Amino acid sequence: MASDRRTTGTVLDDQTTEVRVVDRIYATPGFEGGDHVKVEVYQGVVLLLGEVTTEEKRVRAGERAAEVDNVARVVNELTVDSEATMGERLDNTWLTTKVNTVLLKENPVPGFDATRIKVVTSKDNVYLMGLVSREEGEAVAEVVRNVGGVARVVKVFSYTD
Repeated sequence: MASDRRTTGTVLDDQTTEVRVVDRIYATPGFEGGDHVKVEVYQGVVLLLGEVTTEEKRVRAGERAAEVDNVARVVNELTVDSEATMGERLDNTWLTTKVNTVLLKENPVPGFDATRIKVVTSKDNVYLMGLVSREEGEAVAEVVRNVGGVARVVKVFSYTD
């Protein structure tokens, strides 16, 4: 948290919101074993990733997330698909590690601390979260676009300007 631009209170709020969103979604009748919903929260922005069995569940998950206190915005990237295999999840973990390593090594903005960027990966798509300026966000996204194995970069930033 030392390099995080969020206040300690905001970090704690985001963690609490994440738990509440997960609880709200899985308390909804119909969500079950075939559904895999991953929730990430940064600066009140909720990112939903994973797989659900129907379009109705995808939409409902987004609606349920938006009902939680302290949610500023919901980015619903859930797909209607079978649950990711263990191999696919390991691929996501590997790609996240690879992107984080490149960001630390290449440091796209002089004086910028790349650990301020939260990198989340699903199905070769890389989602970037953080509290950044627009210039920082563009520079980071450009570096990530050039990492091998990245199919798409989605900026889910909160901007300081």
